[in-house]
Amino acid sequence: MHSLQQAAGSFFNGFSKFVSFFGELGWFFIVLAFAFLLFKRMRREGLAMAIALFIGALITNILLKNIIGRARPFTREGTPFNEWWIAAGQSPEDSASFPSGHTTAAFASMVAFFIIGNKRYSWTGLVFAFVMALSRIYLVVHYPTDVIAGIVVGTVAGICGALLSKLIYKKAGGKFGNLLKNFSIVVFIKQLFSKKTPPKQNNVDGEVVSNNAESNELK
Repeated sequence: MHSLQQAAGSFFNGFSKFVSFFGELGWFFIVLAFAFLLFKRMRREGLAMAIALFIGALITNILLKNIIGRARPFTREGTPFNEWWIAAGQSPEDSASFPSGHTTAAFASMVAFFIIGNKRYSWTGLVFAFVMALSRIYLVVHYPTDVIAGIVVGTVAGICGALLSKLIYKKAGGKFGNLLKNFSIVVFIKQLFSKKTPPKQNNVDGEVVSNNAESNELK
């Protein structure tokens, strides 16, 4: 990746930072999962992604990063990593390095999306996840093993998210099941802003009239 940086003359610096930005604290994947949850057509994907992100964050950010506490590559003195990091744009990072949180979030959400979603387009999520993983190595904020670990954890979390989502849909009942399977934000908004028409009643001649101006005119 450093050879690519040298050959391209920092051409990919901005692109790598742009891609990496979407993984900061997993915000993009969290927002995407929440957006999917609002729409009945994409709710299965959204639920699977949300569960996968939770599992991935629990394993990577809460457990492994704190237990292992590996330093970032560019912080190692007497190695070329700091020089490579500067050449790649000096992306600031202060958390532990192993595993890659960006990669975990990307693979957790996108693997779940791929499994539950329509394969005609859901495969694009995996491409984005791989680009995210490569960008973290390119920016010298992770060792390749950090990224590989993130891919493994994210993939496992994504599979678990997909399986749990299917199980929840299968077992959900009552009001929660009805809300999960039938609620539509589109229908809700339409009902919220739709004009209410006054109720109608029959007059003495059998004609249908409303309770407002029409009934007054007949009188």
